[in-house]
Amino acid sequence: LPFAYLPTHSIHPIQITTMGATPPEEIAKQHKDAVALMDAGMECATRINHGEVPLYWKERPTCPNPVVTEGGTDDKTNANGANNSPLNGTRNNIATSSSNASSPAENGSSDPSVEVNVTYPDWCISSRGQVDVSPIVALISEGVDDPAPPPPSPASKPRNGTKPKTNGKSPTRPPSFSPTNLWNEQNATQNNVRITRPSHDAWGIKKIILVFSDDFLHTIYTLPWYQPSPTDPDSIGSKLHLAIQPILQTLQIRQEQVVRCLLAGLPPGVTIPIHHDTGEWVKHTHRVHVPIIVPDPSKVLFRCGPTEQSMERIDCTPGHVFEMNNQAKHAVTNGHEKEFRVHLILDYVNEEFFEKRKKPVTTRVNLSPGEVLTQTRRSIDRAIEAGTRPQPSFLILGAQKSGTTSLYEYLNQHPWVIRPKRRETHCLDWRWDETLKSTEERRKHCLLFYYAASMKPYPSLQTGDSTPSYLLDYYRAIPRLKEVFEHEPRMIILTRDPIRRAVSHYAMVTSSDGTKEQMAARGVEWRGKSFETVIDDDIKNMKEDGLLPYWDLETKTMDREIFDKFVDSPEEDVAWERYIRTRVPLNTGSYSPLARGMYALQCRQWFRSFSKDKFLVMKLEDMSDEDKGEQWVLDRALEHLDLPKFEIPNLEKKNARIYDDPLEQNVCAWLENFFAPHNKRFGKLLTSELGYEEDDWSNPWSYE
Repeated sequence: LPFAYLPTHSIHPIQITTMGATPPEEIAKQHKDAVALMDAGMECATRINHGEVPLYWKERPTCPNPVVTEGGTDDKTNANGANNSPLNGTRNNIATSSSNASSPAENGSSDPSVEVNVTYPDWCISSRGQVDVSPIVALISEGVDDPAPPPPSPASKPRNGTKPKTNGKSPTRPPSFSPTNLWNEQNATQNNVRITRPSHDAWGIKKIILVFSDDFLHTIYTLPWYQPSPTDPDSIGSKLHLAIQPILQTLQIRQEQVVRCLLAGLPPGVTIPIHHDTGEWVKHTHRVHVPIIVPDPSKVLFRCGPTEQSMERIDCTPGHVFEMNNQAKHAVTNGHEKEFRVHLILDYVNEEFFEKRKKPVTTRVNLSPGEVLTQTRRSIDRAIEAGTRPQPSFLILGAQKSGTTSLYEYLNQHPWVIRPKRRETHCLDWRWDETLKSTEERRKHCLLFYYAASMKPYPSLQTGDSTPSYLLDYYRAIPRLKEVFEHEPRMIILTRDPIRRAVSHYAMVTSSDGTKEQMAARGVEWRGKSFETVIDDDIKNMKEDGLLPYWDLETKTMDREIFDKFVDSPEEDVAWERYIRTRVPLNTGSYSPLARGMYALQCRQWFRSFSKDKFLVMKLEDMSDEDKGEQWVLDRALEHLDLPKFEIPNLEKKNARIYDDPLEQNVCAWLENFFAPHNKRFGKLLTSELGYEEDDWSNPWSYE
């Protein structure tokens, strides 16, 4: 269910935004309706073993979220007014209004009355078998009906797994508890591992967690109470592990396929409202429920269906092993007056899941009794690993006007990426504080931009910035980066046809649109100048600095023989550094329209200074390539950062502008002559230094 959780000692950047929770008045209404259905004797659906729920049915919800108004949930029916049942052996193609299928934004229409086609799955519940759960009941009956304690105050919890200070005095003796009462929170915290499930905790649902994972199935944690002891068959871990095996045998799965397993106690008189499960794990897993302790099955209403109206009642007799499509709508009510209802909830993946997953590789971890975990809604980290990921994790170096803002925004839609204080920190150039005297002071200053202290408990999470001036301004950025970020963050470089890049650069800097801060950063040096004048000035500057001995200013032609001899020579290195040191200011963005497109000269300085595997280089044009696209670009970036794959919801291009093209034909012709050999040189650098494919980079921007 939608719920945002994070300990309050974390600050701004790790506040995970999610959908709002179901309003209390709506839950009360649904509880009343559920009780009425039980009183009316709603029948359970016939048990049918359909086998496994096909995972392709779970790629998206069977129906969008209910539309909640002040009066409750809107009634939603099919276009013909009927409530269509999915359990009729056929797949139903139903034309529905957008309120029943998707929002106008989702279906691409601004017309709220537009009709879309929705295909519902044939069924949502599969009765996989019946098992004897009495061995489990014997292990968990003690304390089962004790009320759950309120969630602990975050302020009272130790941070990062540290023990509270006692000022040299012995800590107060905690109240005693029975070691065989597995529902006792103190017992679980001391002898198992406490995991927060925010929405369940808020409803008073008790839990005994045995196996759990983060949202991306990146790490599977086996908790102590599910770890069999090789020497003690009477340990809790040995007994629970053995007691659950019949369920796995009924499902015909191996233990290694289980990614989540827990026992959940729903309090009497509580309703979990209509919802579907969310998260990356859902579409990869099979969700199984097994009623364990249900004093009177007639007083438990568990319903599931592709829509709210088509939800059918599921038989909750203890031992009924059923798989449900948790992307379908479902809800449960415990109508008992005093007794908790206990289900075992288990999620498993297909056997080939781990074989098909290339990167990042799923790891399994056996947790120790009493370990402390730090959580966000989508990540879980061990407190003993706090601080193991230095920040920032990545830097987008440039090039300017090459899609760096779009990629930055795409990356920040990933649940494990946290925004820094600003997109372009400039902490290594404009905002480098020369008044700070020591490396430690300068490091602290730079790390403030990344909320580094707050991110220490969460090594799963990454942050980074996009400062496209760094690529060109290497002589300042590289030594400073090495000084303050010794861990060497991963670096991403986006490039673009250098002619179109220069045109876009000119359009941005001379635009009258923008905030006061943006206008100041752009500078005024190009105001009132034509595009041709601006690029002529840059050519002359490079010529004066000895960087272009092969270029004739009068004829605007290149001597290829001189070019071939000069490139990669010591003389070129000296001339390039002279140009960068004298022509790259800090107080304006109006400089180097052509030099910024000479990618080989810029990249080779970075390649010489850091390990080659730290770099990923791509082209802006890949984002609009029909065979690649924005998601392809993001997937490569996520793989480079060792982040789980994630389909981003918003692919809108960022920082794009519409402008009159100032490029005249004659200017375009000599620019093509100028850049053509530089482009090929850049491609050769990438194929030789980074091992990139020649088909992609031998001539990255052809002007033929």
